[in-house]
Amino acid sequence: MYYPGHIQKAKRQIQNYIKSVDGIVELLDARIPLSSRAYEAERLFQNKQRIVVLNKSDLADPAITSMWKRHFSEQGSGVVEASLRSTDARHFIIKEIVPLLKSRFYEKRFMVVGMPNVGKSTFINRLKGKKSLAVGNRPGITRGVQWINVSESIAVLDTPGILYSELRSQQVTTKLLAVGSLPYEKFDPLDAFERVLALVVERYGKAPLEDYLGEKFSDEEEFVEKFCRRRNYLAKLGALDTTRGAHTFLREVAAGNAGRFSFEDPKSFYSSDSLETE
Repeated sequence: MYYPGHIQKAKRQIQNYIKSVDGIVELLDARIPLSSRAYEAERLFQNKQRIVVLNKSDLADPAITSMWKRHFSEQGSGVVEASLRSTDARHFIIKEIVPLLKSRFYEKRFMVVGMPNVGKSTFINRLKGKKSLAVGNRPGITRGVQWINVSESIAVLDTPGILYSELRSQQVTTKLLAVGSLPYEKFDPLDAFERVLALVVERYGKAPLEDYLGEKFSDEEEFVEKFCRRRNYLAKLGALDTTRGAHTFLREVAAGNAGRFSFEDPKSFYSSDSLETE
């Protein structure tokens, strides 16, 4: 699996600039808030005030998002839920972020951090008002640190997306696949499909997926076969193109087409998951 070599450099850049900002705005995927945090926040951000933005909340389970908002608020962070792909970036900063930031000076400065695919690059693009940044699903696109002046009194520091240097937890890997934060082409397609489907069934049962599929299914194999037949995904000699079916399923779950799912909640995460990072 490919992980860019700039991870440690990105962390050093954040530490070098942290004294220049009033606070940290941390973009997380609302469906997997802690699995989409590829760094030890407390150590990296020191004692800076933090605002957590639960992005892609329109794709998440609203009841679980409320649990996460309460969780981060109890930890002392400001919390905002958002769907930044359909939000005016400047308006969002002025109305939602700036009122939560405390500063000794007239100007307010904050740093934006987040993993690739949590929506950070798209948000920064909108903030800059021009398409000068490369935006996509490949990790590590934003390479350097850049200041963006939102107004005479608001400055935003963009930082490179930080990835896991190594993923040791299969649970976390599966969640990242489910929200599209890992390149599924790097995995065995049917294995990735089965893992994500099992994760949805574990948390929500079969009913949402049967509604999505349009018929009932008994197991993963029957699901992918019925899915491919309904989409007319055929390979040579009329065989089912299950690889194409698996990839389509993964994309559509990540896009929210199969339902509004959240793949972790505070209670279950701390009782069963382990984030091991370097």
